[in-house]
Amino acid sequence: MTEEFRTLGPLPDVVTWRGASVLARDGRGRALMQLRDGFARIASPGKWGFFGGAVEPGETLEAAARREFSEETGVDIDGDAVRPHVRFASQALSGGLVHVFVLERRLEPAEVRLNEGAGFAFLTRAQVEQFDLIENFRRTLLQLDDF
Repeated sequence: MTEEFRTLGPLPDVVTWRGASVLARDGRGRALMQLRDGFARIASPGKWGFFGGAVEPGETLEAAARREFSEETGVDIDGDAVRPHVRFASQALSGGLVHVFVLERRLEPAEVRLNEGAGFAFLTRAQVEQFDLIENFRRTLLQLDDF
């Protein structure tokens, strides 16, 4: 499935960690973002990013994206509701490779229940340009034709 992902920037020579995230939007086109906890042990503490996390041994990228999104937001992703979008090197973890899936359906803000992180918000393009986002997540959003 990795060949279905568009590559954003140079990838690590050796991949030692894989992550899967979900780009979700609401009916107004705003992007769902997680404010990461400010703990030092957290990658990119205090920055905004997509909901997601580590791929567990034996788990597919898509299964990891679905699991992480459900665990962190309380929103279950059904059937073929996600598609591969981009992949890029982690800016926080050496050897890390992040895969981003797009959720095909639009969310209602009331559906989201924060189970991990310091907060969440549906951000506009102007907010994405101004807020302290993990840079590759910002680049992913700003390259969308309809954002």
